[in-house]
Amino acid sequence: MSFKALGYSIKQGCINIKRNKMFSLASIGTMVACLFMLGVFLGILINFTHIVSSAESTVTISVFFNNELTPQQIADIGKNIKERPEVDSVEYRTAEEAWKIFSQEYYSGDSDLLASFGDDNPLGESDSYLVTLKNMKDQDELTKYLNNITGVRSVNSPQSTMESINKLNGIISVTSITLIVILFLVSIFLISNTVVVAISVRREEIAIMRYIGASDSFISGPFIVEGVIIGTIGAIIPVGLLYGLYFALLKFVEEDLSGMASWLQLMSPNQIFIYLAPICVVLGIGIGLIGSIHTVRKHLKV
Repeated sequence: MSFKALGYSIKQGCINIKRNKMFSLASIGTMVACLFMLGVFLGILINFTHIVSSAESTVTISVFFNNELTPQQIADIGKNIKERPEVDSVEYRTAEEAWKIFSQEYYSGDSDLLASFGDDNPLGESDSYLVTLKNMKDQDELTKYLNNITGVRSVNSPQSTMESINKLNGIISVTSITLIVILFLVSIFLISNTVVVAISVRREEIAIMRYIGASDSFISGPFIVEGVIIGTIGAIIPVGLLYGLYFALLKFVEEDLSGMASWLQLMSPNQIFIYLAPICVVLGIGIGLIGSIHTVRKHLKV
């Protein structure tokens, strides 16, 4: 297609949109709604995956040993654990350190109750190793290994918690993908209807162009441009809306939900939209292109 023909297609595509305002606005509105919902679901999915990943990096397996073990035996146990391929890090924590952390977390607002313990350590004889895994999928295998180490008294593993998180992650993923597919099909259907109306309005003009020997690309170009323009506009608007809403959400979490900040670690707007914006724009243009090409081939037989 020459530059002159391309310019004609762009001009006629814009005229088609203006001529069929109601159908064009309906298509753009549907695209905005679909891609907005897509952005919401993708944002939830990306953030939830990020939260799960952060949780996995902080979740530890506690390994407690028998009181009669010597310092050397305890050190040997730690060395053997570190050599395991599933292990990311191993930290030794004394009973005194464990009580200090526990008391600060649960009794920081009740100094009288904390003082009632005096010099007693309720967590006495609870020296332990805190083991962090590279991948929580290896949790079962490592737990079995730790339970079989001679001298190990008990192993505390957050298995049920991680299983629940992984199940929820799977449910959110399947639900998001299903809804996204449905929204895409609705968008393509509406864009196709918009192009059909444009073809119907210009049917006589198209017949004349065919009669004088116009090429298929010259005839179909304006309708394809129309679909691409609708898709582009329908993609840019929701990206802007999502960015503003996500920024407001982050501000709300930081100011009003600061107590949940320890586990509700949302990604920054730049981290999210470096992926989300291109995805929405590419999908918007792609949906407009697919919808218009399919309709043109069906109704113009080109």
